[in-house]
Amino acid sequence: MSPRARRASRSPRVRPILAACVLASAVLTPRRAPAQQPAQVAPGRAPTPPAWSSDPSGAVRAGEEPVRRGPDTPYFPVNLSLLFPLSTNAAAPDLVTHLDLALLLGRVGFVDGAQLGLFSWTSGDLRGLQLGIASVVSGRAEGLQLAGGFAFADASLAGLQLAGLFGWASTAVAGAQIAGVANQTYADVDGLQAAGAVNVARGQVTGVQAAGAVNVGRVDGLQIGAINVSQEQRGLQIGIINVARKIHGLQIGVINVTDNLEGESLGLIPLPREGGIRLALWGSTGLHGNVGLKFSSRYAYTILSFGLHSEPRAPRAPHVDEERAAEREPLYAVGLAMGSRLPLDVELLSLSADVGAYHRGPFDGDLSGRNEVLKARVSASYALAERLSPFVCVGGYLTLRGEGALEVGGGPELCFGIELGLLDAARPARAPAAPVAPAVLAGRGGALRASPAPARTTGASSSRRGS
Repeated sequence: MSPRARRASRSPRVRPILAACVLASAVLTPRRAPAQQPAQVAPGRAPTPPAWSSDPSGAVRAGEEPVRRGPDTPYFPVNLSLLFPLSTNAAAPDLVTHLDLALLLGRVGFVDGAQLGLFSWTSGDLRGLQLGIASVVSGRAEGLQLAGGFAFADASLAGLQLAGLFGWASTAVAGAQIAGVANQTYADVDGLQAAGAVNVARGQVTGVQAAGAVNVGRVDGLQIGAINVSQEQRGLQIGIINVARKIHGLQIGVINVTDNLEGESLGLIPLPREGGIRLALWGSTGLHGNVGLKFSSRYAYTILSFGLHSEPRAPRAPHVDEERAAEREPLYAVGLAMGSRLPLDVELLSLSADVGAYHRGPFDGDLSGRNEVLKARVSASYALAERLSPFVCVGGYLTLRGEGALEVGGGPELCFGIELGLLDAARPARAPAAPVAPAVLAGRGGALRASPAPARTTGASSSRRGS
């Protein structure tokens, strides 16, 4: 530097300008992230995976090369992007930053803070907030991943993934995964998985899985949706159609299907492996003739029934004259009863109790007014044969009839009927015994010859033998 330049630099007017230039050059130059000291490993123990690894296990998955944060990873506190690589980190795509702002597409390596943009992509790990129309984290995500359309986490997610349309997690989720349309997780979910239409969890869900249409996954907790499908369910399953291969808990729905029930299934049509479907025919004082389908689970059952009845015509109806009022009017009845079998330590005798509601109507199609029957009864049945069980029941019924002001009636309920087994899954079919053919079975002490099966005799031979 010339003497004249030295004198100019000492001037009070120039010193602030020089200081600002030095500071700007220091700030705008990407720095290397501080080197991480390797942790001391005790003898006989596996080393701990490095911090901010895109693979929580520390191992490289097949076909992938995870982005890792190391001592040579470039660092800069703020990154600006228009459309990557039109960005301040064009020469350092794996930049470590605290704040990444992008007008269209932002791409950095590691975020310890926030990444905001129309499309946000972190090729390494994220800790903090990621916000965009589409948000992608190729490594681990800790914090909030928010997307108006699509959110994707390729490694473990701890926190909240909220997407307007679709949420996707390639490995485990600890927290909540919420999407407007659908979610899919390829590993376990510890917390909440909720979607407007479809949830799919290929691992274990510990917590709640809720969807407006379909849930698929092994759930330890609550699974609620229109259609629920679970390989193994522990807890509560609520839906219109519930399907579980194995359930420890309670199913509540319209149609419940399970292969191995350790609990109870409550529904209009429960179809467990342990239970059955039976045809019931009975007559009673409340409804003269009835036919119904009885769907049974381990202890609970429902009966969908159709009945025939007759009663005197309503004399106060304006369209009924006195002569027709003396006649009886035929009626049909449709109803639903729900009950439970009572424990009884008798082999062929069983007790049950149920309540039911029935609507009666005339065959001419006149549905004006009300005509309902409410029942409560206790039944006893005896297994006369494998699929034949007569039963008797006692109880009471209440009738509600009329237009405007209701006429309330009732009386004791007495009934007698039979049940015919259509599909009795509680009693597996016995395989016919195979005839023993003549054979020689080798043993240690020598040969053991099995006795041949007795030959079947015809009627003629047996008669000659008897004579």
